[in-house]
Amino acid sequence: MAIVTRRFHYHEKGNHDETWHSLARDTDTGEVFVQKEWAHRENVGDCRIELAAFLASNDSTARTNLMKLIGSLVPDNG
Repeated sequence: MAIVTRRFHYHEKGNHDETWHSLARDTDTGEVFVQKEWAHRENVGDCRIELAAFLASNDSTARTNLMKLIGSLVPDNG
């Protein structure tokens, strides 16, 4: 199983407190999801978030950045 990703959001609060969000796709199954990774002092982890659930979540900078990434995939023919 290969997972390909494209980072669309990075947030650093300081003191080694960081969060990353990437649009991800499993090349074997075609599943598309948001991959969230974090490093908070000694707590490091990651999780998959279903794309629809992420887009339906509260408006955040990460969600706004994903919407911009998705919008950039549509050519501007104007």
